[in-house]
Amino acid sequence: MTRKRRLPNINARRLGVYLMKTREIVELSYEQAAERIGCEVDWLIRVETGFESPSPEKVRHMLESYQVIGAKAAEMMIDLSYRSAGPPWIERHGEQLRPEERDALICEAEASLVRSYRIRLIPDLARTEAYERMLASGRGFDLEPDAAWDLMDSRQRFRPGGRTRRLDMIIDQQALTLPVPDPEVMVEQLRHLLELSERPEVTIRTIPETAPIYEERGHHFDVLELSNSAERVSVDHTVLGASISPFDLLDIWQHIEKTSAMNPEDSRALIRSILTDLRAGLR
Repeated sequence: MTRKRRLPNINARRLGVYLMKTREIVELSYEQAAERIGCEVDWLIRVETGFESPSPEKVRHMLESYQVIGAKAAEMMIDLSYRSAGPPWIERHGEQLRPEERDALICEAEASLVRSYRIRLIPDLARTEAYERMLASGRGFDLEPDAAWDLMDSRQRFRPGGRTRRLDMIIDQQALTLPVPDPEVMVEQLRHLLELSERPEVTIRTIPETAPIYEERGHHFDVLELSNSAERVSVDHTVLGASISPFDLLDIWQHIEKTSAMNPEDSRALIRSILTDLRAGLR
C-alpha cells in the first residue's frame, strides 16, 4: 500500500465527524441530507469518514442546507475545511512519516497552546537548528539532518490562520546538562531558551536535579489545546516518533508542574548558571 492510500489524516477525519454530528443533531438521515445538499449518499459518507475533503464553499453549503450556518460551530468547521489536508509542509515529508506521527504533527500545528514536558531532551518547538541536526545525526533510522530541520523549522514557524501560539514547557535539568559531542551546540541552545523565555507567549520552567523521580515523569509528552475548539489532544514522544495518546495527560502535566517544576524566574536563573558553567569549561 502506498502512502497516498493511507487512512485520511486527522483534520479530514475531525471535519467529517463534526459534519456527521451536525447531521445527526438536526435529525437527518443520509438520504434526507443528501437530498437537501444535492449530492450522492456515497459522497456524503466519504465526507463524514474523511475520505473526501469538501471545499470551504461546499462545507458552507452543507451547513446552510442543515440550517445551522449561524452557529459558532459552523464557523469552526468552515475554518477547518481550509486545512483539511493538513499543513502544506507535511506533504514534503509524507513518505518518511508514519501515519501516527503525521496526525500528531497536524494536531500540533492546529494547537493554540502547546504544553511540553521533556526529561533528557529540549522540547521540539524550542530547539535550535544545530541541536536538531545533532539529534537527527544520531538517530540513524529517522529523517536525515536536512529533512529533520526542514520539518522542525516548519513546525516552529507554522501558525494556522496567523494565530499566536502559546508554549508552556517543563524541562528536566538533565536535558540542560547532558554532555553532547559539541558543547557549542548546547551553548547556542541554552541562549535560545533564555531568549524564548522573555517572550510573553512562552513559559519555560525547569525541574532541578534534586527533584524526586516518579513514574509519571518517566516519558516525554505534550498536551495540545486545539484552536477554535474545546478539544484537547495528548501526544506521546518515543524513539519511534510522536503519536497521539489514548489518554488525556493534562492531569499528569499539572502534577509535574505543581510538585516538581521551578517558577519561570528561578528557571531562567538555573539556565543562566548552567550556561555560565558551560562557557567557562570551553575557555
